[in-house]
Amino acid sequence: MEDFDLDRLDLDRLDLDKSDRITRRIAHGVYRILHNRKVVGEELWGIFGLLSGGYRLMTEIDLKWPIPNQQRAQLDLDSAWLTRKLWVQLDLEGKRRVAHYVPGDGEVEVTIYEEPLRYGDPSRASREQQLQLSVMTKAKRVYAAKMNYGPRTFLDYGSTLLNFAHLRRLHLTPGAQTQIEAVVVTQPSLEPLALAQTYCYVRDEQITSLVQPFMITRRYTIEEHIAGDGKDDAPFTTIWTDQHGVVIKQDVLLGKETHGCELVSYQWVGEEA
Repeated sequence: MEDFDLDRLDLDRLDLDKSDRITRRIAHGVYRILHNRKVVGEELWGIFGLLSGGYRLMTEIDLKWPIPNQQRAQLDLDSAWLTRKLWVQLDLEGKRRVAHYVPGDGEVEVTIYEEPLRYGDPSRASREQQLQLSVMTKAKRVYAAKMNYGPRTFLDYGSTLLNFAHLRRLHLTPGAQTQIEAVVVTQPSLEPLALAQTYCYVRDEQITSLVQPFMITRRYTIEEHIAGDGKDDAPFTTIWTDQHGVVIKQDVLLGKETHGCELVSYQWVGEEA
């Protein structure tokens, strides 16, 4: 699998709005991604501060299961951890999809574009071309919709990194739980799905991780269901975070299969400018 260069995550000079440019790196790390306890991919991520006072979460995912695909996502938030916008890019089977989720007054606007991938020597591609999260000139719009978006709505995507922002916004205490409304970016279509999710801060507990032995973590669980759906096969997620809220480990039980990730490299720089 490709060795990632963390500097590739700096998309600052691609931004049209320079008032939101990245000013500092807060944390960065690498997850290994698991399916039924076998390694199937790798995720490189970073958390950044913005000049405007908000935050940016960025991730690159390289998966070989269920079929090879590459993903990138960028979540921009204000200083209260409320979402400004979410961009997702998925390269799969010769096609690239780019989804834009932009919250507004009482609704979130969703637009998805698709274009064929143009193969060539990646070393000759410019940095902007390699990391482009905006719409390419020949892309076709394949989806456009608006969904309800209220004060308890969260945007979610298939990366445990987003739980960092969710937990910062929820401010749960040990033993507490709360239900939220989530608009989930589904794969591979990148179309939205409305779910209810219940976050519970179970307890503090000691675990042994790949980045630090015998560390004290915060254990959370996440249950989700589609409104009006009585099925019992919904995923049940357990995550363990450090004191900053960075997920150290995640286990997802879905039917008889398990999905998860483990932190293999990590550095917390700090939130102060």
